[in-house]
Amino acid sequence: MILHLTYKKNRATALLQHQYGKTNFDSVQILILQVMKSVSKFFFLVILFGIFSCSNDDNGSGSNSGFFLRAKVNGQNYSSFVSPTAVSVAGMLMIQSSASSGNSIQIQIANYDGVGTYTSGNNDLTAGYINYLLLGDTPTSFQTFTSVRGTGTVEITEVTETSISGTFSATAPENVPGATNQVSITEGSFRAELQ
Repeated sequence: MILHLTYKKNRATALLQHQYGKTNFDSVQILILQVMKSVSKFFFLVILFGIFSCSNDDNGSGSNSGFFLRAKVNGQNYSSFVSPTAVSVAGMLMIQSSASSGNSIQIQIANYDGVGTYTSGNNDLTAGYINYLLLGDTPTSFQTFTSVRGTGTVEITEVTETSISGTFSATAPENVPGATNQVSITEGSFRAELQ
């Protein structure tokens, strides 16, 4: 199966290079990364809206639902402020979380098939990603770090009708061409509400 997916990816890459040429293919890759950054901004704004529109019935201590997403980002604790959610559509799993600081972690698994280990990286957007959005000085200013440019691993350990649990880690460079900044995401774990 891995050989077959690698063949499909290589064939798709070859077709794009043939259709757009090598120089234009590099432009297509940059365009894909720009689209990914725009999508990340959209998710960030949705999360920000959700944080400020939620009632504060738990005295600011985060979610009491039993759902969580925790990790260490460059050694600093990250914990979701609202219950993280997971959506599985057409073989793709997306998990979204946001911390009280406005920073967020998104996980996308392509070719999702339940319990198992999934990897991302090698500039292969089709394998999925682990993204970290770092809020800047204003609500519309932030940096995006992605495992697409580095490496990432997600292990799904349990799936029920209402939740999905697992662990994750990543080395995620900033999502800009020629990036030198990166974050290390370690000790990641989650139990997300399956929508």
